[in-house]
Amino acid sequence: MLNKKPDRLLIISSRVTENYELTGAGAKHLQHILTAWFPRAVYHDLTDDTVRVDVVVRKGVISKKNVFDTSFLTDDDTVIKNISYDEDRIVGRRCDQYVQNKSRYEGQKDGLDYRHVYYSTAGFPLR
Repeated sequence: MLNKKPDRLLIISSRVTENYELTGAGAKHLQHILTAWFPRAVYHDLTDDTVRVDVVVRKGVISKKNVFDTSFLTDDDTVIKNISYDEDRIVGRRCDQYVQNKSRYEGQKDGLDYRHVYYSTAGFPLR
């Protein structure tokens, strides 16, 4: 049976922890991860009522790489669950539903970066 639902929109808000300072190259790398890989990594953890994920990026204690502390939220800001993703486990993830060329960075407001992320659900089998 094929899924007939329309494309799915997810709002991602992100920020780095207060004491985590990024170089120019580090900031560009983080933006790349949040655009190219993070949406792929979270897709299979989304629930039907997830409309937004809030991400706080911190430096990992052991790996010294980015760790993405993620809260999955409903439309009334109720937290569904929290998951931490290590950068090494995000890069290279596959997600055929992620539509990167339709997704976009929306800018910054109140210290948070916002992205609209689109997933195509048309023609994919129901899970």
